[in-house]
Amino acid sequence: MASNIIQTISLKSGLCITLSDETRHYFGGYYHVRILARCNVPIVKDHFDNESEFLDACNKLGDSVRFERLLEKMAVPESDVVAVRDQLLEAFNTTTVGYLSSPDFERKFVRTEYRIFNGKPANMFADRVFQA
Repeated sequence: MASNIIQTISLKSGLCITLSDETRHYFGGYYHVRILARCNVPIVKDHFDNESEFLDACNKLGDSVRFERLLEKMAVPESDVVAVRDQLLEAFNTTTVGYLSSPDFERKFVRTEYRIFNGKPANMFADRVFQA
C-alpha cells in the first residue's frame, strides 16, 4: 500500500496536522499498519524569554520545528487493516489532538526542541541535583 494523506486536521491555533497512511506488507497475508502524524510548529518570538534566544533558535532550527508521531501495529491480517487503521485514527483523535490543541503546546514544544538541539535535557528538572 502506498503512502497517502488520509486526514488533515486544522486546529483553532492555526496548526494543521496531516495524517498519512504508511501501511506496508509485512509477510504472507499480514501488514504493518502505520499512520504518520505530522505538524509543523512555527518558531515565534513569544516562545522565548528574550530576542537573542529567539534568533539563536531560528538560526539553528529554521522557521519551524516538526512534530511527528508514528501510530502503528504489526502483523495485522489483511482483512483487519482498515479496522486497525480506524482504531489508530480514533485513538489519535481522542488523545493527541487534545494535547496539540492545548494553549501551551506550541511554546513548550518549540522550547523543548530548542533545548534538545542545544544538547540540554528536555526535562527542565533533569539537570538539577537534589540533596537530602
